[in-house]
Amino acid sequence: MNVTKYKFFLIKSLLSFVLIPRLSINTTPLIEQCWQCQRKIDRIESPAYCPCEKHVVLPVRTDIDYFRLFDLSRSFEIDTKQLTRTFRNRMKFLHPDLFSNKSDIEKTYSQDQSSLFNNAYKTLLSPLARAHYLLKLENITLEDSPIQLEPDFLMRIMEINEELIEENKPFPLELAIEMRQEIDNHMKQLSIALNKMDLNKAKEILARLQYFNNINDKLIELETQHDII
Repeated sequence: MNVTKYKFFLIKSLLSFVLIPRLSINTTPLIEQCWQCQRKIDRIESPAYCPCEKHVVLPVRTDIDYFRLFDLSRSFEIDTKQLTRTFRNRMKFLHPDLFSNKSDIEKTYSQDQSSLFNNAYKTLLSPLARAHYLLKLENITLEDSPIQLEPDFLMRIMEINEELIEENKPFPLELAIEMRQEIDNHMKQLSIALNKMDLNKAKEILARLQYFNNINDKLIELETQHDII
């Protein structure tokens, strides 16, 4: 397969992901008073700042998950364009530079909120990080409960990694296509497992995806070296 067909394959694979209906948003209110204007506010609707004219920055609530921060369903499938729009709109009122002449408490709250929203945005923007976070919300992590994958699978991964470190070889087009197909297929399987709340299956798929993603990172480096991207 030539480079042109390979690039066409990459574009096609990105467009082939099929979305599954999202879970509903948890809208249970969290009512509290604004520390400055004293008005009652629902922190689900106003997680970062008071809806008053001054947009008073509020303290971080650790019981508001990342999806709620961006008005998104707690689901693997999210609208990343909406995520980015909401992130940028929130940061218009939260960036620490806007609070250089404010009180110490406002400076602290803005720094805390800015840090929270940056971490939340990066987590939800990445499909793998998003999947890890969804499992974490169910008190499941790969670190605390690692998956024992099949020896044949691990041997295959080891052989691929050995192939990628060999010098003076042409770019492995067929391997790259295979890995992108594996990632695409596993992403779809992960989406189905998470939407069904089959968490053990999701954890197994995510463990495999981490290996494939590591290989894909190495392939991207090789693509740069061979002037493919």
